[in-house]
Amino acid sequence: MAKEKKEKKKGTLSIHSENIFPIIKKWLYSEHDIFLRELISNSVDAMQKRAAIESDIDKEQLKIEVKIDKTNNTIKVIDYGIGMDAEEVEKYINQIAFSGAEDFVEKYKDKQSDLIGHFGLGFYSAFMVAEKVTIDSLSYKEDADPVYWECDGKREFVIAEGERKKVGTTVTIHVNKDNKQFLDAQKIKDLIKKYSNFVPFPVYVNKEKEPVNLEEALWNKEPSQVEDKEYKEFYKKLFNQYEDPLFWIHLNVDFPFKLKGILYFPKIKRNLDINQGRVKLYCNNVFVADDLKQIIPEFLLLLRGGLDIPDIPLNVSRSFLQEDKQVRTVSKYIIKKVADSLKKKFKDDREEYQKLWEDINHFVKYGIVTEDKFYEAMKDNIIFKTPKDEYLTIEEYKTRNPSDEKMHKIYYAKSEDTQLSYLKMMEEQGIDVLIQSSVIDGHLFQKLEMQEGDVQFVRVDSEVNENLVNKDQDEIVDKDNKTPSDKIKEIVENALDNDKITVQTKSLKSKSIPGMVVFNEQIRRMQEMNNFTMMQDADLLANHTFVVNTENETVKKLLKLSETDKKNEISLLCNFIHDLAMLEQKQFTGKELQTFIKESNQLLNYIK
Repeated sequence: MAKEKKEKKKGTLSIHSENIFPIIKKWLYSEHDIFLRELISNSVDAMQKRAAIESDIDKEQLKIEVKIDKTNNTIKVIDYGIGMDAEEVEKYINQIAFSGAEDFVEKYKDKQSDLIGHFGLGFYSAFMVAEKVTIDSLSYKEDADPVYWECDGKREFVIAEGERKKVGTTVTIHVNKDNKQFLDAQKIKDLIKKYSNFVPFPVYVNKEKEPVNLEEALWNKEPSQVEDKEYKEFYKKLFNQYEDPLFWIHLNVDFPFKLKGILYFPKIKRNLDINQGRVKLYCNNVFVADDLKQIIPEFLLLLRGGLDIPDIPLNVSRSFLQEDKQVRTVSKYIIKKVADSLKKKFKDDREEYQKLWEDINHFVKYGIVTEDKFYEAMKDNIIFKTPKDEYLTIEEYKTRNPSDEKMHKIYYAKSEDTQLSYLKMMEEQGIDVLIQSSVIDGHLFQKLEMQEGDVQFVRVDSEVNENLVNKDQDEIVDKDNKTPSDKIKEIVENALDNDKITVQTKSLKSKSIPGMVVFNEQIRRMQEMNNFTMMQDADLLANHTFVVNTENETVKKLLKLSETDKKNEISLLCNFIHDLAMLEQKQFTGKELQTFIKESNQLLNYIK
């Protein structure tokens, strides 16, 4: 005998002040596309409950279908979960979702702020994009009647007997005119991949045979169960990458909080950009956010990967992240885990660590500079390359280059291809030089100087190392009480005729170099840290010290020339050796290069 069809029931949502729907539509979520995440999450919950109740159910039945109808402007989200009967629709849709709604509206009606996390309105997020929403549902309970619910975003709703034949629920969104972009199938697929890529049931769009989502997040497996090939494939799928990651850290912790995740180390370019990395936050496999500055330190945003924290609500607010004690504990744990992994690699396989250093040093240095806990953990594992392709820690440098002074000077060069004369002189005297390999090195040097207290970083062109200078040389004084060095200094000063240039004379052990240009270390470093380069800053180039090597044969010729009337030749020679020194500091402009070539050609004429 056919059941008697029940009459429609009309009702009013239990809101006793200003309507809540405008608040949902305007303020609750920063992005309207969140509605699909919420509806799929509800479907997942319903199917997990059914799988738990009906242990013998064919798992292939448990799926989610998203059907788009551009003709009728509708999006259907269909699941095969436990479904609802009329009483449950009344309870879960009409009552529970709006319990406390009056207080909510009163508190936030005048505040257009980020309200995510203050009120659980998952299902009602559909009204952000809908002019009407309907529900067709059939409960798994024996002899249950299908139920139909309808609401147009006002206070009134309708409940009637539905037409659903299979257990589960269909939510139909009648898309409003302002949100028709969501009727595009590719747009919907992109949203599923973004928000619901790892939900434990397949999600299909329209009549496609293959599910859109990946279904399984690799971090849900035990690390011992995952092969390297799987880690690499997962990385490439998740981030649309063709390159393998350098390495990864698999996180799996149950106490004092629950956390699963994988952090991948990509190849990081010299120009640090936290937008290169993407660490995504999930809650029970559902995407929450990828702007994680409040949950993990900024330097970790250079990495890629996913973190799943089940105790963080889906509708999580930035203020929640900033204030939550568990989030701060998670942050400390991740810093420690990353540092422990790097330290273990350094200890167990120094050679492999050194190979990775070219790509990870920017990340490590950034973390050391910006995060004190990471600095304490990693300071002994910072390595610097030398021109001999060796890698030294700070302690190793100090051991190989002992100092009698309390302040240990550590010499470095801008690169392996610049300041070559300086590097050669240091090498001849057995002094190690470290290569500045990252844009952040200036900040790192300052951090190490402040924290360690006994080291001072000095670029090779900031001063002339005393080990490069001949000591205890007695010079003959002439009738005017001047030494040869005094005379050379005077000759060069007069020839250059530039009061911004300070001329010094030194007896260098290397005779091949006629002169060196040196700059003030602190001034240059400050300007570099403020994103100035040597070429951009004319003042730093203009105000420098020119060190003239009195042991160089060309320089000695200046003394002989000074005894003649060849002033033009003296001026030409002085300017030429100065320009040679400047050439190691900067790329000449067209005009400067033209002058240098002219000087060179003129000097050739003097060669007999």
